[in-house]
Amino acid sequence: GLDDDELEKYFLSDFTAEDFRITSCSGTYDRRDGILDEETFADLISAFDTMGFSAEERANVMAVTCALLHLSNLTLLAVSADESEIDKSNVHLEPALSLLGLTVESLNRGLCYFAIQAGKEHHTRSLSKLKAEKGLEALVKAMYAAVFEFLVGRINSSIGVDAAGDRTSTKRGRARNNKSAAAAAIGVLDIFGFESFDINSFEQLW
Repeated sequence: GLDDDELEKYFLSDFTAEDFRITSCSGTYDRRDGILDEETFADLISAFDTMGFSAEERANVMAVTCALLHLSNLTLLAVSADESEIDKSNVHLEPALSLLGLTVESLNRGLCYFAIQAGKEHHTRSLSKLKAEKGLEALVKAMYAAVFEFLVGRINSSIGVDAAGDRTSTKRGRARNNKSAAAAAIGVLDIFGFESFDINSFEQLW
C-alpha cells in the first residue's frame, strides 16, 4: 500500500513478502478471505490517526517494522570455530542499519560478541556463527514484541476513560495521570481458527 517514495524510504522497492525470511517461512502469502492487504492500507493509516499517533510516531513504527524485515535476512560468517562476523556483502545490511540508526561496528559487536565480568575485570568474548545467528533471531523477536507492546499500550491509553466518563488520553493519545479507577475497558481474545469456520456464532464471538 505504500507509494513509490515510501517504498524507497523504507528500502522495499525491490522486495516483496516472499523475499524476507520473516514473512516467507510459511510459504503462504494470500488471505483466505480474498482481501488484498494493499487495499486496506489506507484504513491502517486512518487507524493510526484515530488512535492519536503523530506522523513521526507512525513513521518510526514503519521504520522499525521494515528494519525487522531486513534484519531477518542478515547472514553471518564464521571467522573461526568460535568467532563470527556480519556478512557485509548482504544487501539487507545497509537498509537495516539505516532504518535503525546503527553502525555496522555496533551491530557486529552486539551480535557476535558478549561481555562477562569476573570480579572487577570485564572480558569480551566472541560467539560462534551458530550462537550469533540465534542471537539475531532473538533480537528480531524481542524488537517485534516491543513494537507490538508499544502499539497495544498506545491504543489502550487512547480509548481509556476515567470513572467520570472522561477520556484519559490527550489529543495525541497519551494517557494523562488520573487516580480514578477505569470505568470501561475493551479486551480482545484472538483464538486462531475461528476464521476457518463456515458459520461463526455470537457465542463464539463472546
